[in-house]
Amino acid sequence: MSDAPLVGIIAKPASGKDIRRLVAHGSTFDNNEKINIVRRALLGLDAAGVTRVAYLPDSYGIVERAAATANPRLKLMPLAMPIVGHASDSTEAAQRLRDLGAAVIITLGGDGTNRVVAKGCGDVPLVPVSTGTNNVFPRMIEGTLAGIAAGLIATGVAHNGPGKPRVIRRAPRLEVSINGEPADSALIDVVSSNQTWIGARAFWEPSHLREIVLSRISAAAIGVASIGGALFPDACDGCSGAWIAVGEREGSARTVIVPIAPGLVREIPVQDAKLLAQGESVTLGRGPSTIALDGEREIEITDASAAVSVRVDPHGPRVVDVEAALAAGAAAGVFVRTRSPEVNPTVE
Repeated sequence: MSDAPLVGIIAKPASGKDIRRLVAHGSTFDNNEKINIVRRALLGLDAAGVTRVAYLPDSYGIVERAAATANPRLKLMPLAMPIVGHASDSTEAAQRLRDLGAAVIITLGGDGTNRVVAKGCGDVPLVPVSTGTNNVFPRMIEGTLAGIAAGLIATGVAHNGPGKPRVIRRAPRLEVSINGEPADSALIDVVSSNQTWIGARAFWEPSHLREIVLSRISAAAIGVASIGGALFPDACDGCSGAWIAVGEREGSARTVIVPIAPGLVREIPVQDAKLLAQGESVTLGRGPSTIALDGEREIEITDASAAVSVRVDPHGPRVVDVEAALAAGAAAGVFVRTRSPEVNPTVE
């Protein structure tokens, strides 16, 4: 196996195209825009000294089309895996990249895409580029900068070390168990709904919400995660998660006004809420329901006696701080070239 650092890319055509483009005002990242983002990321990787890239193949050929016009000096290797057109493709791709020894993985998608990648990547750090609907985990990052930052991590220029700013941070996640058995996980939010069928998967109606568990509190979040920042402003960007019971009850007149989806601001009635410490668990109310993970309904609970618990796990995926990585590269002098002084010939 080559000693040259390997970078992975996971970009799926299906991300960023759910029903919230119809019922709300979610951004649409078509496949051509994803090609543009990947093209810039490849050029950034090339400039940072990366020579090998492995990627999730797809029916649209996002990475291949991106490389065709950019012509980077990279060896591009599609992962040798079957493609079934399901979220499990991203999980398997992440597992394969981990097993191949990838130093970092660039992802294109929203919270849902990164959730399934995180299930397979282990400790391989992620550079999550936002192209989804709810984008609390990934951020809007220019593709070139994402590629350069990933390249600085892969080549060892930017790294965590004593006395240095942290360029890779550990994100929390939420572990879901049913009757004491592990069921699934989420990166940002777990929501129980009074609807008992999965349907269109996405949430956009406040009346469908029952209980919410958040892995973090942020003042600048979209979707149900925005409720945490409205209720607990002093805990924003700290180490706490939260549990929130939604709905009206006698003696409780508290509501929050939040962006429940892109461009869709709603009043949400709150029965009760509390902060959760890292490692703390909460048991959801029993009864038939559906459980959504990072904005998409994934689990149907038909047994009224089933006990669903959610634990705030501090040991989630490792994430690259792009700004810190670029600053580390600048501090190491990789963006500066020093020219030798010209020697003027002696005039006789």
